[in-house]
Amino acid sequence: MKRNMILVLMTFLSLVLCPCTVFIGNENAEKSVELPKDAENISVMLSKNGKSEKTEMREYIIGCVAAEMSPLCHSEALKAQAVASYTYAMYVTDNSEKSISDSPDKNQGYISQEERKEKWKENYEKYEKKIEDAVDAVGGNIITYEGRTALTVYHSICIGRTQSAENMWGQEYPYLQSVESAGDILSPDRTSEHTFSEAEYIDILKKNGISTSETPEENAGETKENPNGYISEIDINGENIPASEFRKIFNLESTCFEVEYSDGEYIVTCNGSGHGVGMSQYGADYMARQGSTWQEIIKHYYKGTEISEIM
Repeated sequence: MKRNMILVLMTFLSLVLCPCTVFIGNENAEKSVELPKDAENISVMLSKNGKSEKTEMREYIIGCVAAEMSPLCHSEALKAQAVASYTYAMYVTDNSEKSISDSPDKNQGYISQEERKEKWKENYEKYEKKIEDAVDAVGGNIITYEGRTALTVYHSICIGRTQSAENMWGQEYPYLQSVESAGDILSPDRTSEHTFSEAEYIDILKKNGISTSETPEENAGETKENPNGYISEIDINGENIPASEFRKIFNLESTCFEVEYSDGEYIVTCNGSGHGVGMSQYGADYMARQGSTWQEIIKHYYKGTEISEIM
């Protein structure tokens, strides 16, 4: 009772003296969250057979981190990923699905212990322990906004700045705004290039119902940027194609791209990897290597959120 009164007093004083303060970490969590479900287990839809499998939550988060982030990343970045993955899973199962898919194309990646052993081979024990330690260090923490589970989406590499959910998906989330992520520009994987013959490129467009011009240069299209510096749409032969659709049909790394036509080929150059919304995994690792804690990483990428303790 005494501890609760102290926390209430601290909250009141913070609102009076520092209204913009966001509490982070277990000891300073502003509020707790009660989950109306069996939080010890989760139903995972396996893409390999389409069947759901009940999985112990700790194992699931370990498998998520292993699938979504390199074990070579800094431990603080792995911790941030663990909390983001757990929060995302809770958001999905709370708001839409009874099961969560192990496919990153639909929800988020997950690989089993057997798959981790196969993936890491002789490094399995070392990598497994590093991820286990990161997951165990942050267990019991969830990211919330105004008392509700946050949609903690994340991506591999941004363009030096993330983009808002509103610009990407047309729906605003106060905590999914564009923020600087300067470390991403140092990534050796920041840019990628795809080359298509003229016939291949035109064929892909036509198969997806996009009309083309007899003038090759017009099929390269003119792109339009959104306020965050990402491409919102591309004009091909007078038709505006959403960047997300263009990315999908050409299997591109991101929606930040440009197309050039040269010597009978179309060259598509991409900047970044992923949708660019929420936490940048490369940026998180960079921040961790500069001395940031996992709480600071989360606070940076998910603006205005709280890190709450699960009851």
